[in-house]
Amino acid sequence: MPAQAEASTATEHPWWDGAVIYQLMPRSFSDANGDGIGDLQGLQNRLSYLRWLGVDAIWLTPIYPSPLRDGGYDITDFTDVHPELGDLASLHRLIEAAHGHGIKVILDLVLNHTSQLHPWFQRARFAAPGSSEREFYVWSDSTERYSSAPVLFRHFERSNWQWDPQAGQFYLHRFLHHQPDLNYDNPEVQEAMLQVVEFWLERGVDGFRLDAIPFLFEREGTRCEGLVETHAFLRRLRQRVQQHSQRRGKPEVLLLAEAIQPMDEAMPYLAEGELHAAFNFALTAHLFAAVAYGQAADLVRFLNDLSEADVGRGWALPLRNHDELWLGDGHLVPQDVIQRIRNGIPAARGHWLNWGINRRLAPLLNGDSKPNMALHALLYSLPGMPCIYYGDELGMGDWPGLRDRDANRTPMAWTPQRNGGFSSAPDPLLVLPPITTPGYDYRVVNVEVQKSLNGSLLNWHRRMLMSRKLLPALRHGDFRMLPSGHPGIVSYVRQSPEMTVLVAVNLSGTGASTQLNLEPWQGERVRELLWGCEFPEATKRWFIYLPAYGFSWWLLGDAELSSSSQVAAGAERRSASP
Repeated sequence: MPAQAEASTATEHPWWDGAVIYQLMPRSFSDANGDGIGDLQGLQNRLSYLRWLGVDAIWLTPIYPSPLRDGGYDITDFTDVHPELGDLASLHRLIEAAHGHGIKVILDLVLNHTSQLHPWFQRARFAAPGSSEREFYVWSDSTERYSSAPVLFRHFERSNWQWDPQAGQFYLHRFLHHQPDLNYDNPEVQEAMLQVVEFWLERGVDGFRLDAIPFLFEREGTRCEGLVETHAFLRRLRQRVQQHSQRRGKPEVLLLAEAIQPMDEAMPYLAEGELHAAFNFALTAHLFAAVAYGQAADLVRFLNDLSEADVGRGWALPLRNHDELWLGDGHLVPQDVIQRIRNGIPAARGHWLNWGINRRLAPLLNGDSKPNMALHALLYSLPGMPCIYYGDELGMGDWPGLRDRDANRTPMAWTPQRNGGFSSAPDPLLVLPPITTPGYDYRVVNVEVQKSLNGSLLNWHRRMLMSRKLLPALRHGDFRMLPSGHPGIVSYVRQSPEMTVLVAVNLSGTGASTQLNLEPWQGERVRELLWGCEFPEATKRWFIYLPAYGFSWWLLGDAELSSSSQVAAGAERRSASP
């Protein structure tokens, strides 16, 4: 695409529209000082790899001071950095370096709760009932209050209430018992958390992933999720962020909601004046169900509903992350979808935690790169922000049996050397053990080895992401489903002023042929984008064949990008090793 067209496109869309987000856990990514724990300097040292891979933004799981009883989501100070990771100066250097590589930085921010060791909670315990300090949290004389709210961590907690002997009352915790919920009915709490957001805005962050956002307020007789009061606060948050950006003359930062809810309940977070984006966990479940049974009908219906809702660009699209693959009890997706995943994915059996499956992506797919590629071919071409969990670009495995969700949070594999190049520390000092299970051993599944193999999963991801950068239709284009006529094939068109891209993916384990109705493009040229092949011109009954878990992206018509070989060549130029 010409430089002028590229520049005009950049001005029409916020940076996150179509951005690829790479989620990482700083403690498990790269250790620079040899203490066995990943740190911010180690992450900074690996930014050239992330630029080479082709991601647009990095999402850092919590970096704040914490007793680490819940992976850092139990926070004792919202305005500092955990000393094991670095300090505010090292974060500043990381942000500056990331921006130098063209990479945005998103912080994980926990608005709903703190650690019980947070000074706010310690003051609340000792304060008199009804005082401002006590009312920073939610207290009760009975565990019957808010009884309609489900226990989220059902494998670890029996109740949403915990007795505090010093306070002489129960405190609410929608998560683990050492994570008391803040009381958002208290205006002082709201203002304190808005000031936390402004603190990090002053330090140049580009966005926030807002953890557990539906649970800020509680009301009797409800599930205490996504209440109108919560949405009112989020509109206030958005307004403060906008005002700060305007005062500083900077672009607005991304506000991304973690709301594990059905699409119709998650959509209100994308309402005018509220948040910019939300994770689409229901889509994740439908994707796994389609692969599990090789049947795409439910997924196609879901995508049709999504396109009719016309908020597609506001969705962040994950396959896996640092938590379990959350499926719920039929609230997120229908029970038959959950049952397909239970029955159709053998690796899921025996690894259920709370409301989901406690496995990484590659083991869930039995180590088979073909369905892995098929799912990502969808993810990289659907409207929204594709999300990659660190190591999934390699097909990294997990360590079932580690505490809680640590099975999915093991060190990144960089080289075949000791500890996978993650750290020079002795084994007992490592934050978690590196993967040595057969088929996923870090001496084989690592960045260095896969970079050297043209046909590796890592190089495939790089090629797809770099090709995507040259295809504005996949990042910003309109979305239109096409009936495929085959139960295992998903097909659709992405269209922007510059080009039209046709996508078809076979989610079944057998080869599939079908006809697509390309009548709107009758007689136009068709070129396969990734390998540069010319196809027959578009017709009303356009025949395709896709092998098991096969996929293709085609360019329809004579676009500015005149040769599909330019996509491949451009990808190679832009992804040259640093």
